Amino acid sequence: MKVRTLIELQDKLDNDIQWRKKEIVDFKFIIENNRNSTRIAPLVRGGIALSYAHWEGFVKMASSIFISFISTKKIPLDNLQMNFVALSYIKRLNKGNGIEECINLIDEILNSGQKACKIYDKDVIETKSNLKFNVLRDILLSLGLDESHFAANENFIDKKLVEPRNDIAHGTYRDIIYDDFNIVYHNIIPLMEYYKTLIENNATQGAYKK
Repeated sequence: MKVRTLIELQDKLDNDIQWRKKEIVDFKFIIENNRNSTRIAPLVRGGIALSYAHWEGFVKMASSIFISFISTKKIPLDNLQMNFVALSYIKRLNKGNGIEECINLIDEILNSGQKACKIYDKDVIETKSNLKFNVLRDILLSLGLDESHFAANENFIDKKLVEPRNDIAHGTYRDIIYDDFNIVYHNIIPLMEYYKTLIENNATQGAYKK
């Protein structure tokens, strides 16, 4: 996937979030129509699992779109914020080679100022199928995005979304009621939209550059 322009970035983000929001809203409609039914229990469990899937899926896709936007520009590393320099070398930095390789790598990094930025999203966007706040924070840090809004929502992300979803996905019994899904529904789409806005603002303002 190549994202060459700001318009392409915005279009891809718009397209990806729209179908996700529609599925979540459609599922909410189904739940509302069965609120007084004996079928409500499996439906609300499914609603939380679906909401989490779209949360994780959107964070991964939006992050990949942003990385492609920056990498396609082939900007010299000297002109980028330090987090993108780190991302350019993250695979080699994580190898944990001996001292000689470390010395050579540090020398290469220090002398790579005019080297064009090249980042592979599969090397850096790792949700671990468990997108708790601490995992999200690493992604935000790697992309140079502000974490404060998500830090304020840490309890929702970890306790209201990820923890119930994990129990559902692993077949663990958990008493989940309509109100649990309703909390997720009213928070998950705004969080996805906020993540999208962070990326759009960073790209528009050129905040990824020094």
